[in-house]
Amino acid sequence: MIIGRLLILLGIFSFILTLVSNYFDVISQIESKNEITQLGQFWFHFAPNSLQIAETIVSRYVDPCSALDILDCSGFLWHPFISSILLMPAAPILALLSFIFIVFGLKKSLRKREKNKI
Repeated sequence: MIIGRLLILLGIFSFILTLVSNYFDVISQIESKNEITQLGQFWFHFAPNSLQIAETIVSRYVDPCSALDILDCSGFLWHPFISSILLMPAAPILALLSFIFIVFGLKKSLRKREKNKI
């Protein structure tokens, strides 16, 4: 029940972020910039230090090529993979996340309620 409620709460928070991202897109269109807010740009707008810290942690400690000298390869996790995700438009990605969180949260809550009835 608690996990379901947390997932629903994350979904609502993600939905609010979707609305804020849409607001940024509308303002950009009004100013005739013809740009769409990217996920990385949106993250950088609210917490620039955390974006840099996340890149450092993933590049140094999570990426297997950087963490293990035996592999002798360049890091592949942040720069081709995560950075390409950060270049995607923010609004659809956040809307998809909010939908996924809310659906899984409702499923968890319904399963718990069904178990309690029996």
